[in-house]
Formats: sequence, structure tokens, C-alpha cells
Amino acid sequence: MLQKLQEIRDNKKEGDGFTIIEVMIVLAIAGLILVVVLVAVPQLQRAQRNEARRSTLNRISTEIGNYITNNNGVIPTADNNTTTGFTGGFQTRYIDGAPAGTFDTPAGTAYTYAIYASDTAIAEDTIYYSAGASCNGELPTGSGTSRQYAVAVGLEGGAAFCADNQ
Repeated sequence: MLQKLQEIRDNKKEGDGFTIIEVMIVLAIAGLILVVVLVAVPQLQRAQRNEARRSTLNRISTEIGNYITNNNGVIPTADNNTTTGFTGGFQTRYIDGAPAGTFDTPAGTAYTYAIYASDTAIAEDTIYYSAGASCNGELPTGSGTSRQYAVAVGLEGGAAFCADNQ
């Protein structure tokens, strides 16, 4: 057995193994991959949270449609006495009455609801409602008919997403 080990050692050529340059190249490639992953993961997470916000907004838009159907074509209107909420019991019956967590933000807290005014900055995780409006890109605009509505939500990065019943 000892003789075999000596033969193996004697037959080993100089230069077997990795050079320092080869090791450095492998480490550089691994570092590059790590940097790409560390940059991509937060962007993917932000995109996923924004998609959750869009999904919630579409569900709220569906609930507004259900309200309209159940109330003979009447859309919920903004309460003129406050800057938040809906009249006609919409928020109480269709949003607050939903199963727990249905309309929660990606962070797991309830959304804030507000009536959209044309000069309002869209805040992240706030749902804005505007009766008699339609979407003009990311924002509701007052150019809709009395049978139209628009809802918008603030997204991460300062953008907004708007949905209407057109």
C-alpha cells in the first residue's frame, strides 16, 4: 500500500491543481452573479407588491360594479362632508364587510381610502375614488359621465394605477 502511494506521488506532475489566476477568475464570476441577484431581488419584490396593489384595486372596482348592480345603477358617491369614504354604505357593506385581509396592503395593513380631487398627489397604499370620472393614464379625470367612476392606487416608486368602468 505504501509503495502504491509513493508511485502516485512520484507520478504526480508539477502544475497539477489550480493556479491563483484561475481561482481569482472563478471568484470574480461568482461575485458578479451575486451582485446581479442582489440587484434583481428587490426589483422583483417591488413589482410583486405593486401587482398585489393592482389586483386589490381591480377587486374594489368589481365590488363597486356589484354595488351598482344591487342599487339599480346608482354609483357610490363621495361624501361631501368629508374627504374620505363613500356614501350609500358602500365601504361599510362591500369593503369593511369583506373577509379579513381581503383588502389589505402588501404589508398586511388596511388600505387608506380617500376621495380623489384633481390636485391630489397619489399616495402609496391609498385607494382613491372619484365618481363621474374616468382614467386618464394613471389618474382619474373629471371628464366622465354621471354613470362612470374611477379608482386609483399609489404604487411604489411614485407611480399610480387607475381603473374605471369604461
